[in-house]
Amino acid sequence: MILRRIFRLEFTCQLRQASYWLCFVIVAVLAFLFIIANYLHDAREGYCLLNAPIIIASVAVLCSMFWLLVGGAVAGDAGTRDVQTGMYSLTYTAPAGKAAYLGGRFLAAFGLNALLLLSIPAGLLAAIYLTGVEAELLVPFEATAYLSTYFCLVLPNAFFATAIQFSLATLTRKTLASYLGSGLLFLTAYLVGQFVSEVMKMPRLATLIDPIGFTPVMNMQQVWTPIERNTRQVGLEGMLLVNRLLWLALSLGMLTFTYFRFQFAQPAVGKRQQKALGGATAVPAPACLGWETREALPKVPGLFGTATQLGQLRLITRKSFLQLARSPGGLLLLGLIAALTFLVLPNNMEHLDVPMLPNTGYLLTFLTAPLTHAGTRWVIIPLLTILYAGELIWREREAGLGDMAGATPVPEWVLFGGKFLGLSLVLMAWTAFLMTAGVLAQLGMGGAAPETGLYLQTLFGLQLIDHLLFALLALVVHVLVNHKYVGHLAALLAYGFITNAASLGIEHKLLIFGADTGWSYSDMRGFAPHLGPWLWFKLYWVAWALLLGIAAKLLWVRGREAGGRARLRLARKRSGRSTVLAAGVGAGLLGATGGFIFYNTNVLNDYTSTAGAAAWRARYEQLYGRYKGIPQPRLANTSLHVELYPRQRQVAIRGTYLLVNRHAAALDSIHVHTAAGVATEAVRFDRMATPVRADGEFGYYTYVLEKPLQPGDSLRLSFRVLSSQQGFTNGGASASLVANGTYFRNYHWLPAIGYQPVLELTQAGERQTHGLSPRPETPSLYDVSARQELFWDQETAFEAVVGTDADQRAVAPGTLQQTWKKDGRAYFRYVANAPLRNEYAFFSARYAVHEKQWQDVTIQVIHHPRHAAHLARTARSTAASLEYYSRQFGPYPYNHIRFVEHPAPGSGLHASAINVSYLEGFSYFRPEADARDLNFPFAVAAHEVAHQWWGNQLQYAHVEGAGLLSESLAWYSAFGVVEETFGPEHLQRLLAVMQTAYETPRTPADVPLLRAHNEYHNYRKGPFALYALSQYIGREEVNAALRHLLGKHRAKTTDLPTSLDLYQELRQVTPDSLRYLLHDLFAANTFWELAAEQATARRTEADQWEVTLAVRARKVVVDTAGTQTRIPLDDWIEVGVYGPAAEGGKPGRPLYLQKHRLRSDRQVITVTVPQKPATAGIDPRHLLIDWQMNDNTEAVKAGQ
Repeated sequence: MILRRIFRLEFTCQLRQASYWLCFVIVAVLAFLFIIANYLHDAREGYCLLNAPIIIASVAVLCSMFWLLVGGAVAGDAGTRDVQTGMYSLTYTAPAGKAAYLGGRFLAAFGLNALLLLSIPAGLLAAIYLTGVEAELLVPFEATAYLSTYFCLVLPNAFFATAIQFSLATLTRKTLASYLGSGLLFLTAYLVGQFVSEVMKMPRLATLIDPIGFTPVMNMQQVWTPIERNTRQVGLEGMLLVNRLLWLALSLGMLTFTYFRFQFAQPAVGKRQQKALGGATAVPAPACLGWETREALPKVPGLFGTATQLGQLRLITRKSFLQLARSPGGLLLLGLIAALTFLVLPNNMEHLDVPMLPNTGYLLTFLTAPLTHAGTRWVIIPLLTILYAGELIWREREAGLGDMAGATPVPEWVLFGGKFLGLSLVLMAWTAFLMTAGVLAQLGMGGAAPETGLYLQTLFGLQLIDHLLFALLALVVHVLVNHKYVGHLAALLAYGFITNAASLGIEHKLLIFGADTGWSYSDMRGFAPHLGPWLWFKLYWVAWALLLGIAAKLLWVRGREAGGRARLRLARKRSGRSTVLAAGVGAGLLGATGGFIFYNTNVLNDYTSTAGAAAWRARYEQLYGRYKGIPQPRLANTSLHVELYPRQRQVAIRGTYLLVNRHAAALDSIHVHTAAGVATEAVRFDRMATPVRADGEFGYYTYVLEKPLQPGDSLRLSFRVLSSQQGFTNGGASASLVANGTYFRNYHWLPAIGYQPVLELTQAGERQTHGLSPRPETPSLYDVSARQELFWDQETAFEAVVGTDADQRAVAPGTLQQTWKKDGRAYFRYVANAPLRNEYAFFSARYAVHEKQWQDVTIQVIHHPRHAAHLARTARSTAASLEYYSRQFGPYPYNHIRFVEHPAPGSGLHASAINVSYLEGFSYFRPEADARDLNFPFAVAAHEVAHQWWGNQLQYAHVEGAGLLSESLAWYSAFGVVEETFGPEHLQRLLAVMQTAYETPRTPADVPLLRAHNEYHNYRKGPFALYALSQYIGREEVNAALRHLLGKHRAKTTDLPTSLDLYQELRQVTPDSLRYLLHDLFAANTFWELAAEQATARRTEADQWEVTLAVRARKVVVDTAGTQTRIPLDDWIEVGVYGPAAEGGKPGRPLYLQKHRLRSDRQVITVTVPQKPATAGIDPRHLLIDWQMNDNTEAVKAGQ
């Protein structure tokens, strides 16, 4: 009875609060927006129907994540209500036991949260059925999909979170502890789980420790087939069931601990409070008190000047800082986060588990994140800032001292400014902690000395500004709202808007608080060219911060005048001369900086939103798509004179194209496309041509020739391109032209011939939105029209003269024929000794050059002088690759090959003809520190050199399966170089690493490899399939097929090749007995389910070992919908027996490795080996595509 009464009182009390229902509405709106903004696009792209059960579950866990951040108020209030209101002295003496008292309040909090989370299905239903979504995007309504999600995910989440929040608040007697519990759960679900899965490579553990179910639901979304995604409901099974049971046990454990720990006793007084009370001096009471005194009271001078106010400001700042610093979520928590950062940083200093050089610039990319990016590990700082701001604003009122504090002779600006400075000191302390963690981690890893100045510039000069701006915004929101929990909610909404404004269609950074153009650091170019635009935006937001601070000062609540009208009346009285002057300064700064930014982003440069860019592309296709595929002359020769002015960020290009009519009919018109963002002038032909169309908006120009261009005839097109990087755009200043590290590609700025299909919209949803006819995102493998050559794929003779600053080296394709100095500038003349693909880049920087010779080919690594550790490795890989590829596939056609470094974040590479560009991060690889004894960067360089054959000599049609002819062939070729250089064991380690790197959850439903078009197929499944085939039919046979394919299509006399051409060549060299394997690897989406169940061995009389291996085997084919069809197995499959593992955990020496003909289901294999075996298995090298690779081998149980 008492439990029921306590439950009812608590439940109805909170149910009457407007903040509760505001939270309900906000969670419902979030569910609505998640569906519309995130999943409607996916539904239109055919990924999944909009109201599929997995989508409902995904939105439910996402909304639960947000609810965690605001739901702490419900459980926190329930656990601390009596302490906060001072009623504990009465309620603790009431005739209610602990079970009734705690149980009633906990059940009320749980019921309130369960009711609040009903907002999720409400928002979902509104988004799906009240917005006019196309009927074909929906499955028939099923109430069970919503019920199963609510009872399997949402309701357990409410129980787990409420139990932990309530327990912490009850035990500490502080609502703050409830919020910290929410934050801990949020971090566990959002960041810790991600770290455990991606860095520690323990996805099962990540699934278990996720309290919200975010990780298991996202895994389901990835591994379920299309049929399952649209029909299968999320239920308590598998890892999700284990996850729910684990957190149920933890929650019940917390509640039990709280029950036994809680006492009906007065809240304990802290040591500091005891010390303060104990040190108080007793003051004797006056002998009598009365009004009859005849003595005049002394006059006390009031010192309320600037000095006093500054003293008050210092005192409030100190008190605010100490309040936060000493709180449970203060410096101790921030220090723990920094310590965790120190521990995990070494795990981030690697790529594909290859150690990276931990230089300061690279390490800082992991220690910083823009305020506008929520999907980072540092989301915890804005969330803690919101919490800190609420604690500071409500400190006096929650202590019952609000009236007294309001009556003190302290100006409002001092009260607000002191709290802001106190919060700023906490954020500065956090920044110092983070810097210390980075420096110590860098010293511990070794290899690069910490750059203290760069740490200070980045963390205190750039990152801290974002923290301080958001801290002020959070404080202002709490002042304006004047309700602690609604203030938390409003501040969270503000942060959510800042991080998700783009998805709401708001992209201009003038409209997103704290937004800027971003910055990045490079050893080559420093912070250039980003600091200027960044500074202008920060000045703009500082102006806004000043105005917001003035608004907070004017509307500051003192005493009990908390109504809106009263606050506005007081604001008018507080508007003194200094306030008006400060507001004028802020408004002036706002107008000046905002105007300057707008002038740069919208006047000097064009501002185009994402929607505007999509509309432009749609209009381009609607206007000129009819010219797609019309006969146009082919590029045969390119001659350029390029004048680079890196410090002025300008370039002037004069060029001439030689165009040849390769068609059977004469051409009467030429269509010219000019690049956006540059001025293309003086377009002329060497014969009479009349311009009949000049569309500057779309860069489309048509010229009619007075005399048609006959078959085999040619003409010259001359042009001039000018690019002057004026100011900056909404995305920042272009990094193409910088003082040191200029880099741009020809297709960015040079004109092209004909209609450009690459500008068309490809995604189905966008095409439907703009009224374009549907077509596949990637053209079909069987689309004959798509096998035509694009302008940027055409081969051309090439020469260029490039001028740059006198202290720089310019790089272009071809052989450097001549260098000279003129008028204080350096000039370089490059000529390609053979035609090259019309896709190339220009570079200019203060470079150093490392050279090596291979036969008549000069190998160069052109690099930043400070980046030299990778030079010998890259040159060695290039020489080994040239040797192997020339022998296997044909000669390298040029007399130079270069790796050229350029500044940008990342470690990627791109292979054009002759020149391979690489980002700075590639030079940071440290394979010598790799405990696996693996030279992965050597293999990467070999892969890029292979593109000189696959992608440059062999140009392919841009259709399904195109990646098989470029990336897959390049990696397969690199395998041969690695094996020839380092041996087969090294290759096996490389293959194992590449397999492990792509062991992320993935659905088996897919197209066959011949039609594949994603990274997994191109970079992993394709190379593995080619390697597996080579291990069955022989590498020489596979390489002969590739050699024939290249020779057949090198002359460009036929349509561009596709994966079907490759398949045909491989089929010619595959024996009839193994053509089933060729089909299974490339023409069908086949999986082998192979497992070793038991392995035993006994010594024979001949001192040999007889190994008996029990295996299980079957084969299935999976279609694009996920339907599995079992295929009879009658395949040759490798069986291996290995000796004990070598030192360093390397695999043991193979004692037996032969192929056996196996059939479906269980069978026993017996082989004899010369020495005692350690492991045995089926397909131990994972040549065949097996979804579960960890059960292929078993430890051998050996007898005597």
